[in-house]
Amino acid sequence: MRQEQINLTFQFFYKYRVRRFFLFILFITIALSVWGINPPSIRYVKTWKVSDPLGMADSVQVDTLHLNFQDENPIDRFSIANSYNGNLGSPIQSKLYFNRPESSDFIFSDAFYPYLTDMQSARFYNTKTPFTKIVYNTGGSNYRQEDQIKFLFTFNANKRLNFGTTLDYIYSVGEYANQAAKRFTGSLFGSYNGKHYSAVGLAAVNNMFNHENGGISDSSYIYEPIGVKSQDIPVNIDGYSTFRKNVFFYHQEYTIGFDRVTRISPDSVRKEYVPVTHFGHTIKYEDPRKRYYEASVEKDFYKNTYLPFTQTNDTAALQTLTNTVSVGIAEEFNKWMRFGLTGFVENELQRFTYNVDSLIEKKNESNTKVGGILSKQQGERFRYNILGDIYLLGYKRGDFSIKGQVNGFFKVWKDSIVLSANGFVRSDEPSYFLNHYQSNHFRWENNFDKIYRTNVGGTFSIPTREFSVNVSVENLTKYVYFNSEALPEQYGGNIQVIAANLKKDFHVGNFVLENNVVYQLSSQESILPLPTLTLFHNLYFKNLWFNVLSVQLGANVRYNTAYYAPCYMPAIAQFYTQSETKVGNFPVVNVYANFHLKQARFFVEYFHVNQLFMNHAYFSMPDYPINPAIFKIGVATNFYN
Repeated sequence: MRQEQINLTFQFFYKYRVRRFFLFILFITIALSVWGINPPSIRYVKTWKVSDPLGMADSVQVDTLHLNFQDENPIDRFSIANSYNGNLGSPIQSKLYFNRPESSDFIFSDAFYPYLTDMQSARFYNTKTPFTKIVYNTGGSNYRQEDQIKFLFTFNANKRLNFGTTLDYIYSVGEYANQAAKRFTGSLFGSYNGKHYSAVGLAAVNNMFNHENGGISDSSYIYEPIGVKSQDIPVNIDGYSTFRKNVFFYHQEYTIGFDRVTRISPDSVRKEYVPVTHFGHTIKYEDPRKRYYEASVEKDFYKNTYLPFTQTNDTAALQTLTNTVSVGIAEEFNKWMRFGLTGFVENELQRFTYNVDSLIEKKNESNTKVGGILSKQQGERFRYNILGDIYLLGYKRGDFSIKGQVNGFFKVWKDSIVLSANGFVRSDEPSYFLNHYQSNHFRWENNFDKIYRTNVGGTFSIPTREFSVNVSVENLTKYVYFNSEALPEQYGGNIQVIAANLKKDFHVGNFVLENNVVYQLSSQESILPLPTLTLFHNLYFKNLWFNVLSVQLGANVRYNTAYYAPCYMPAIAQFYTQSETKVGNFPVVNVYANFHLKQARFFVEYFHVNQLFMNHAYFSMPDYPINPAIFKIGVATNFYN
């Protein structure tokens, strides 16, 4: 019955896909209606994000840039090279090691990281007038449509109090059978910035659905096309997975300080509030949950099927409640002690859940850690941030982390130079689910040792020359990965990863060439495979037409050398190693046109245009080809009233 409901839902969206056309016309109408309105300066909208564990603010730029608007989707924004199932909304892993997020306690959510609305992606605002942003992207033919709608609205009730909401919806049928993906995320957020009391809050929901096909069953249909439609190419399985994650976050802080009077001229003084001590409290709740379902088990695809049922219905969940209290000294109050110092205590309550033969296994855990932050965030020449913490109680006892970043700013003639150094040393207890898990197709009981990581890196950049180079090195001890049987395994030795990332833009008249070159080397390619060379180049022409219309016409290409890219296992949402099939050594070329007129942006793009005339080797992973050539369009409008 559940599967029938899902099929009916797909049929409904497919039958009424014509709404895409009318919705796009609506957006164009809205854009045209506001072209005659002059928007206020973007300085009226301030944006920042906060970081765990103390809700520290970090300012970010409002996303209103008109260049490269065609890369609005989560896949292109995540990384210049990715392993994914070929379809927008599908599980994804960056091919660049240092672009991958930290592994979470709920390992089944890691493949959906770029799509999530949580504390890592949430943004907070302060605006003098209500601000609204609407984005709509669509592409593909009727049988493989791809849609994304994004909505942001935020306003200030007064100069200190702000509220807002976001919505993000993705629906993508996919090129191949059993590949459809849906994603809906929404959030309510707010912030208050007072003289003594400040707070930020977020409530978000994430719901994702992925029809799982396990990849195509015969790659020769791609390498040697014989006139079979892509939707008729046989696939391995017919299942689906769902992922849900609710997030609640609230950080509040009370500051004690004094008013300082500074004389700025013989006849005038300036009065300013100087914070001295701050007391903080952060509460965070998350409840990720995954489900994998097959109405009829395809036993040839899985090595093991443990339950005597005709269907698979696996679930796993994690509930986490985190409370953090902190006290600190602000760096502003003492001109001789130009740094901030904060200490904190954090408690983490967790409940791990998974099903076993229709029974529910539950495990409750509690962890407590202490830590401190030493930082200097003010200053024109030198800034730093150092954080250290250690778990004292719980199954994570003994886990520790020391990480820091130092930035230096210099002037050489007319150029600004930025030197950055960063690094960390950490010990992590492997996720509970890496040690204990049972389902219809996968079961394991492990007792893995702690994972040790040491990382150092540095960046040299000249923003005025649009040049930067970054070098990162990391050593991993007792690394846990998923082997060729899609089972977690711990490597007893050390693995080294080194990467160099070079970025440089060239300008000749109205022509611009953006370049991003990444070199990577893994000491254990069979365990941690990485493409040696990854390239991104973007050549475009930009100009201002009729003194009002910004135009960008160009083409970009993504390329990585061939390597034994990981496979994807739908039942456990994990990427695992293989040594039989290399993928890569195939460029993906997109041609596009972007237009920006006051508050409106829109683009047209021909994605993967080279598929029309090049060889057919366009695999993201073994058995998972990316979409063939597809035409896309998109529009965004901003309102400042």
